[in-house]
Amino acid sequence: YRQQAQFFAARGYAVLLLHYFDATESSQPSDQNYSAWEKAVQDLVHECKGNPKWSSRKIALIGFSLGASVALAAGSQEVPVTAIADWYGSLPDEFFNKLKGMPPLLILHGQLDEVIPIVNAQQLVRLCGMKQFTCESHFYPDQGHGFKGNALDDADKRTIDFFSRMLK
Repeated sequence: YRQQAQFFAARGYAVLLLHYFDATESSQPSDQNYSAWEKAVQDLVHECKGNPKWSSRKIALIGFSLGASVALAAGSQEVPVTAIADWYGSLPDEFFNKLKGMPPLLILHGQLDEVIPIVNAQQLVRLCGMKQFTCESHFYPDQGHGFKGNALDDADKRTIDFFSRMLK
């Protein structure tokens, strides 16, 4: 994920890599851990907003796999970010039940994903439609959990385009 962080930084985005696992004693997904990880995201965003260098900047989250699920959990609790790019993640069940809102989303997922099945992304797209949240999605028919080759290039392009429109 550092390579992806470098990709976005090279395009003018300030990138912070949050070590959200430090907020818990385990890296295993659980309701308790998701709550602690969501709080770590919230704390970082509030710290950035409280810093004079960052206070006027718009903040977006991008997450990959479990990190995307953490970003979605934070977004569902109205952490003050402008947009979220979800790369092959899912909104944890607990956060479906206590949904408060969601910033504009970009959902990118492989249809062959066996780690986080495509149905999770499809369910999130339907939720966005029902709640009238801004949501864009693209499902890659030949990709599993993670993107490679042309799909990775396309996902990068879609994310840059999405962020440039949402953060302007």
